[in-house]
Amino acid sequence: SGARGGGVERATRLTGVMSLVTLHVYDITNTQYEAANASIQGLNRFTKDILGAGGIFHGAVEVNGDEWSFGYCDRGSGVYCCRPRGNTGYTYRESIPLGVTALSPARVRNILGALQAAWQGHEYDLLARNCNHFCEAFAEMLGVGSLPPWVNRFASQADATVAAVNYASEQTQKFAEDVGNGLSNFGNGILSLFGAGNSPPRGRTTQPGVGANSGPNEGRRGREGERGAA
Repeated sequence: SGARGGGVERATRLTGVMSLVTLHVYDITNTQYEAANASIQGLNRFTKDILGAGGIFHGAVEVNGDEWSFGYCDRGSGVYCCRPRGNTGYTYRESIPLGVTALSPARVRNILGALQAAWQGHEYDLLARNCNHFCEAFAEMLGVGSLPPWVNRFASQADATVAAVNYASEQTQKFAEDVGNGLSNFGNGILSLFGAGNSPPRGRTTQPGVGANSGPNEGRRGREGERGAA
């Protein structure tokens, strides 16, 4: 990483145009409970540093001397800027060079303006639209490399798990409804075999005065049936 970063910096000095793009990674330690903050850091040390599987992280992208990220707010854009590696809401962990962008500072500002309009604070979602999703989108628009998968693996896998659970729940409900409808139709079929359905018994008719067994009472029942059917 150091050699890569040094090469990027030398290229930047030589061209005078290309700008280094860096991902800054923080441990999320902004809960109101110190024990929870310490637990998150301990979990990250184990899952990321030992297992290499990722953890619970806040991400931000630095370009042209400013660090940009995304977070929740009641109204307005959730995109905000701070000093590189200086977000006091979290605990700084490490920096990862993503490459260089050939875009001019003016073009980068235009991109940020578009992102500020598109990424509204109230749309923040811990699993589906968080700070690391924003960093991924910003890096892509800058034309640099993707974030390492471990940075947002927790949210990605949790979101997939939630989607799978929701899908299974919907399919279970649909199956139950289909079974219920099937049993209802089966019951109606059985009842009709014993003359308890909607079909009139043999030798009778719902039309008054028609049929050998039709009398005054039978005709009255037939008219009532017609009114009921209407």
